[in-house]
Amino acid sequence: MRKFPSLKAKIFYRVLTSEPLNYRLKRKGSGSHRILFSEGRETINFNWHDNEEISGQIIKKVLIKNARLTIEQAWEVIH
Repeated sequence: MRKFPSLKAKIFYRVLTSEPLNYRLKRKGSGSHRILFSEGRETINFNWHDNEEISGQIIKKVLIKNARLTIEQAWEVIH
């Protein structure tokens, strides 16, 4: 089992909003809260500050559960 790396929130946000995931900002809440959507995928409530470090476990969970990727696809997206 591969260990997913932790990423800064601004880098993870960039991953989610670029190819192949193409998430878009649906609504910006107060502070660091952002609602992201992508057709055919679950909505993501992105609520991390730009310089906050997000653990690899959370990144893996979001990519697999919300973005509906396989483990291999999730690994490719972040590398």
